[in-house]
Amino acid sequence: MSAVDRQKWNRRYRDGAYHGRTHPSAFLEECAAALPAPGRALDLACGTGRNAVYLADLGFAVDAVDISAEALAIGRARRPALTIRWLEHDLDSGFVPEAGYDVIVNIRFVNLPLLESLVPWLRPNGVMIVEQHLATAREDVIGPTNPAFRVAPGELARRLASTLAVERIQEDVLADPDGRKAALSRLLARRSPLVDGRHASAA
Repeated sequence: MSAVDRQKWNRRYRDGAYHGRTHPSAFLEECAAALPAPGRALDLACGTGRNAVYLADLGFAVDAVDISAEALAIGRARRPALTIRWLEHDLDSGFVPEAGYDVIVNIRFVNLPLLESLVPWLRPNGVMIVEQHLATAREDVIGPTNPAFRVAPGELARRLASTLAVERIQEDVLADPDGRKAALSRLLARRSPLVDGRHASAA
């Protein structure tokens, strides 16, 4: 993103955008039973940290990454005692972790090459949970009007199925918690507990 984009997001959060959105992603909650034992988690484009907080409450040590310093400051102030590292970073320039993760969450931030680059950082038996706006001709759904910020049907599975085991894929028009309709592509994929035919220890 450009400096203009950074300023735009900082201004949005400063002006109270998404102020009431403190609940975790419904899809992340639905996937809770599939999560591995608590370890390390990564929340990409975390905003004010609604999903990072949920994962920390489950016992994960979370890296919450976003371009907006304003959003991170709001998240940090909400639950200062939780085990969350709030990291300001432009994800469009990539992201190189310090160590592996047991869970990687990406909710409604589109950068599929970034997701593919993070697969090797997913620990054995680790899961990747992704929810993106789905490309659609329907006009009664919320979300970006720019098609670059929507994914084509089946694209998430095509990108990740060669390296991860896709356990759940859902593509449909669904109701958001506020009742508005959203065309969504949702995926839960897991890294094998075996690497090169052997049980591997987590990085």
